[in-house]
Amino acid sequence: MVLGQGDFKYEAVEGWGNLPEGWVFSLVSDAAVDSQGRIYAFTRGKHPVIVFDKAGNFITSWGYGEFGPTSPLVSEPHGIFIGPGDKVYLVDALQHIVRRYTRLGEMEREWGRPGVAGMTHYRGEYNIPTGGAIGPDGSMYVSDGYGNRCVHKYSKEGKHLFSWGEGGNGPGQFAVVHNIGCDRTGRVLVCDRENNRIQIFDSDGAFIEEWTDLVGPGGVCIAKDNMIYVAEHGGDSVSVWSPEGERISRFSGPDVKSAHGICVDDEGSIYVAEINRGQRLQKFVRVSGCVPK
Repeated sequence: MVLGQGDFKYEAVEGWGNLPEGWVFSLVSDAAVDSQGRIYAFTRGKHPVIVFDKAGNFITSWGYGEFGPTSPLVSEPHGIFIGPGDKVYLVDALQHIVRRYTRLGEMEREWGRPGVAGMTHYRGEYNIPTGGAIGPDGSMYVSDGYGNRCVHKYSKEGKHLFSWGEGGNGPGQFAVVHNIGCDRTGRVLVCDRENNRIQIFDSDGAFIEEWTDLVGPGGVCIAKDNMIYVAEHGGDSVSVWSPEGERISRFSGPDVKSAHGICVDDEGSIYVAEINRGQRLQKFVRVSGCVPK
């Protein structure tokens, strides 16, 4: 079945992701792809980080004893993003932390205090963070989603610079800051999920505009051509947007269930992380003739 519209049409790859014998996908919260085309699934199950090649062959798994049911602290794996040098950043909502790892799972740095939620009125520490992104200048942004309802900006050295946002439904206000992305011009795209919109800011946190033709946007990914891909958790759908905010494709139905996170590889294939009813990582390959040259 061909899904989507225009030049952005896709087919689901049946059974993608060859897990070791006895393993199953479980609550895949988010996914990311590195410069070598390795696909990382961040899950809430027994195997926190599972890595595949683009063909779906299993490469490795790590994160044991740090995330999910093997963590000594209450843990909820939530967001994953890739930084320069293929550093892997993991965001755990209920541990209130962001950690940076090598691609083989060696921890290098941690932000936040494990298991300790920051005070909402202070916002100097995380309170149920959800995701993050690296800007074109190396700055890091963290979506501090459920408690603080704000965005934190860090220097490329990892120093906290400032935060913006508060609860509400006006410009620069958030219901839930569920995930975040940066495009190559430096704009910051924030999934304001329960307000059914994506808000767009400049790198200083100044509001630019909002896109509202969305149902519960849970994850956002900006591809190399600056096209924007959104996992619409509330709509069980995936949508593709131009940098100017025009929705140019959307697909949904039984092929997408509880879309929570999303990433796109250099061939234009989409990987959708599903929780709740889905509990899998799906690949949708771009139909021949639509693949970017």
